[in-house]
Amino acid sequence: MKKYIYTSLFLLLISTPLVRGQAALLVLIFGDKVATENFNFSLKLGGNYSIIHGYEDGKNGFSLNFGLVNNIRLTEKLSLIPEFLPLSPRGISDVPLLSTGDPDLDDLLIDPHSSDRKLNYIDIPVLLRVKLGERFNISAGPQISFLTGATDTYKSSPINGTVLTVELDIKSELNTIDAGAVIDFEYILVPPVGGKGINIYVRYSRGFVDLLKENSGDRYTTSIIQFGATFPFVKEGT
Repeated sequence: MKKYIYTSLFLLLISTPLVRGQAALLVLIFGDKVATENFNFSLKLGGNYSIIHGYEDGKNGFSLNFGLVNNIRLTEKLSLIPEFLPLSPRGISDVPLLSTGDPDLDDLLIDPHSSDRKLNYIDIPVLLRVKLGERFNISAGPQISFLTGATDTYKSSPINGTVLTVELDIKSELNTIDAGAVIDFEYILVPPVGGKGINIYVRYSRGFVDLLKENSGDRYTTSIIQFGATFPFVKEGT
């Protein structure tokens, strides 16, 4: 059991793009080789429908998520599920204009025809999964998220026939760590055949930390509705 936990922690710590790509490739190639019924890996791919609470007029965003899942069976009904999601962005459109630091440029952007905020996160949830039947699972647990990038993009047409696009890096104004909670429902669509299967899931996660480092007004927090599929590498009966 110790080696399983150490391996899980290692997967959670890797974060560079090169290592993430290599880790995903190794799971694809060797996932069924190291898999057992009690310890196995999954690849996860899906969509994020993100909400930033506190913006009354903003439009919620949609993006893709991707990650690696470690499944550690504790008992017949319970499993520990650490995950590493290096791609889990949040976003919103129609955000209010933040000052660029240049009053003349601010005047040109005062009425943009589009304004989008993109927040790039690495999510690390650690869930406890309960088996409800032959094909249904429910999971819940804490999640910590690390902000890796934050950009506001504004587009306006100060002169007819021209388009002005301005990108602002706003990461320094935001908290880089968010703590939250997750609840997840999973259905085993294709039981493992030849070591590989397909599960579909829907998940809700909620962050509790204010996005802004300095905020004297209402708090801004994030939540995500996720949905998609996981591809476990499992050898039944081993």
